[in-house]
Amino acid sequence: MDLRAADRLLDGGSVGRGGVLLVTGPLACGKTTVLRAIAEIADDRGFAVLSASCAHAERELQFGVVAQLFRAAGLTAGLLPPAGCAGDEHEGMPGLDEAEIVRWGNQLCARLIEAAGRTPLLIVVDDLRHADLASAICLAQLIRRVDQVAITVVVGDDLNLRPSYPPLRAELLHRPESGRIEVEPLAPDVVSDIMAKRFDGDPGDRCVTDFCKVSGGNPMLLQALLEDYGEVGDVRDEGYGRAFLNCLYRNEPILLAAARALAVLDSDVSDAELARVAGAEPALVAQALRAMNEGGLLHGGAFRHESARQSVLTEMPADVRADLHRRVAELLHDTGTPVVTVARHLMSAGPLDAAWSQDVLLEAADLASIAGNVGFAVDLLERALASCAPHARAGVEAKLAETEWRLDPATAARHLGSLVTAAGDGDLGVPESVAVVRQLLWRGRTAEAEDLLARLRQTPDIADELYSVDQWLTCTYPVLARRGIRPPADRGSAAAKAASLPRASGVLADVLVRGQSQEIKPRAEEVLRELHVTHRVTGQEEDGLLAVLALVYADHLDAADAWCDDLLREAGSRRLPVWRALFSACKAEIAVRRGDLSDAVNLANQAFSELSPGSWGSAVGLPLGCLILAYTRMGKFDEAARYVNQSIPAAGLQNRYGLHYLHARGNFSLATERRQAALADFLLCGELIDSWGLNGSGLVPWRTSAAEAWLSLGNRDQAKRLVNEQLARPGSDGDRSRALSLRLLAETSSARRRSQLLTEAIEVLEERGDKYELARALRDLSSACYAIGEHKQARRVMRRAWYVAKRCDAEPLCEELLPAGSDELAQATAAAERPGRVKLLTDTENRVASLAAMGYTNREIAGRLFVTASTVEQHLTRVFRKLGVKRREELPDGIGFWTA
Repeated sequence: MDLRAADRLLDGGSVGRGGVLLVTGPLACGKTTVLRAIAEIADDRGFAVLSASCAHAERELQFGVVAQLFRAAGLTAGLLPPAGCAGDEHEGMPGLDEAEIVRWGNQLCARLIEAAGRTPLLIVVDDLRHADLASAICLAQLIRRVDQVAITVVVGDDLNLRPSYPPLRAELLHRPESGRIEVEPLAPDVVSDIMAKRFDGDPGDRCVTDFCKVSGGNPMLLQALLEDYGEVGDVRDEGYGRAFLNCLYRNEPILLAAARALAVLDSDVSDAELARVAGAEPALVAQALRAMNEGGLLHGGAFRHESARQSVLTEMPADVRADLHRRVAELLHDTGTPVVTVARHLMSAGPLDAAWSQDVLLEAADLASIAGNVGFAVDLLERALASCAPHARAGVEAKLAETEWRLDPATAARHLGSLVTAAGDGDLGVPESVAVVRQLLWRGRTAEAEDLLARLRQTPDIADELYSVDQWLTCTYPVLARRGIRPPADRGSAAAKAASLPRASGVLADVLVRGQSQEIKPRAEEVLRELHVTHRVTGQEEDGLLAVLALVYADHLDAADAWCDDLLREAGSRRLPVWRALFSACKAEIAVRRGDLSDAVNLANQAFSELSPGSWGSAVGLPLGCLILAYTRMGKFDEAARYVNQSIPAAGLQNRYGLHYLHARGNFSLATERRQAALADFLLCGELIDSWGLNGSGLVPWRTSAAEAWLSLGNRDQAKRLVNEQLARPGSDGDRSRALSLRLLAETSSARRRSQLLTEAIEVLEERGDKYELARALRDLSSACYAIGEHKQARRVMRRAWYVAKRCDAEPLCEELLPAGSDELAQATAAAERPGRVKLLTDTENRVASLAAMGYTNREIAGRLFVTASTVEQHLTRVFRKLGVKRREELPDGIGFWTA
């Protein structure tokens, strides 16, 4: 600290030649410290030190600063005008005009000069720009007289900020006897020295750089940083943030106002725009920014650390903060800022009076949904609903309910009562009314949905919309669908052609009604590609689900699984729990159909973790059915019973999802020897499917399941009738239902015929990748081989069946094939654990053959060995030729249990 200028000034003052010293510099950078140091030097030299500190809040207190000086000098208060006394008894007295102030100033100056004749005086005034007008005039009078008296005047001030009395600043800056000391933010080397002392060593260049960057060299901020890092090793709001606020509180209100506006804006704007938000003059805001930049509080008009911004936001009164957000929203809207940014400020603003605010909130909600921020979209719509005009309320609430449904249908249900009323009163458009129908059906409120549908069907000129609704009803809630509705005839316009693109509900309806399994795959994938390429996700998630289910019911499980993975990732990235739950349930259904029972359980449980059973509504049958069927086939009957006994809405049995539950419950009953109950569930599935006109469906194999129940009851004729009905259905060649039918037909056929039927069934199941049903068909083939005396082949097939069942975690089937404790089980387990090789085969051929004997399909082998299915087929051809067999069932015993 260089105080030579002060020393020279004090030398003159001590011999009757007073002067003036101005200590300047940015805010909170040490001016007060310099003033105190000069005062201590003067006191040591025998000066009488008179000190005063100015404050913005006391600017209206006449002679307030002079009063502090006179009290310090021990002079009586009676020398001052009444308005200069600070006592409560003088409050409300009228102030003096400037001429009267000058007269009083002359008297006061004379009194100080008289006192200086006895003892040299040092007058110290801090933050001079805040001095009240009367005191500032008196000080200006005094400064003009000090060159011939023993009075030295030292003042501290920030020249960036506007003074209360500009002539006083002119006197300070331009008198020849004036001196000046400028303080600055701490240089990096000074910061380094301070840190080294604090941390007992060299803190390192990077650390010094960080501290300089965050503190801006401001001593107050640096001290707070040092304390923060000493306490917790990081910046704290209660440390650095509080110090930042203290720097603002000790200065003009315009600094705090500008900092508050800057904190709420949190973006780069011009000084004029910042002034508009702060509600202040642009010149004053520019001065405040310059002062904060030079003082190290800001850097380039921005906060140096988020802690400072958060502290400013936290200390703001709620009404001030809301008003600032309103002003920011108006500014951003007027300057063409993206609506989502404007809407974020509207969310925190007070009452919304501007007409444009509703449009901004609604548009921002749409954009937030598209971006995957559905929670924010809900918040925006709730804000819009709370501030919209009565005539617009129904439309906004419908949009809110539909958006909220994507997060939790149970929560969205709170809107249904008012929306049903609004729809009945004609306050909702057709799309909004259709959305209400869907939500009513999801919640199981079928009667209300039916009434609303009836009103919609009486609305003229909405044929396109109603056709789409009926297609969706056909494949989801078919009891409410109208039969035989044809597409609208007029398809000439561009809009109509766009509407005629293959929609998922139409594709799925074709599968369920007409059973067009082979033609479905390209159509379903066209819908899925369209969703993928155009990213039309908002409101389109169900298209993806229905298209994937069309692939599932048409037995294209590989394609369905791949697309489902894509859609599940998309739903995850967009934070859509409802659709994560539905796609998880869809994957669980795929896993059940493949025989991956443990995977099915995990996926179905994942579906319930995303969406509680209560939120599943009438769609709960899909994940419940997967869990019941998977647990049943795994032999975990207690777990299956827990889900069988779980309550399900009555409406949940009157839709497509309910068929999954009924079919799974029937399988559970059959496995637990409640055969009549099982048969009743299977036949109910058939009655519902027939009454809904879904006779082409691959929804659930109710005929083969009912046939199995009839066989368990000893009624082979009824079983054979159902199996033959299934086999006679058009388009069933090569599909999974045909394989199931062939296996059951074999049970009612001769031993030789059984082997032929089962071999065909096994080939289809291998192709379709259904391991559980493959294991059952292999079990039956083993029995057929025993019946015709092919014992070695029977044992080989039985071991293969056991291994395939083991891969499925189907413990009851494993136990049936190789009972616990049997020699066969020990041999099979040992064979499964040790490598076996056939010398004739290459390593690759042996690996392919072993996997084939274990029951892997060509596709699965290709995936494990990272080759194409065609390559696997070529290897198997060579294996069959070398070993002299014609099919994989004839592979030698040992080879079937070699593991890579």
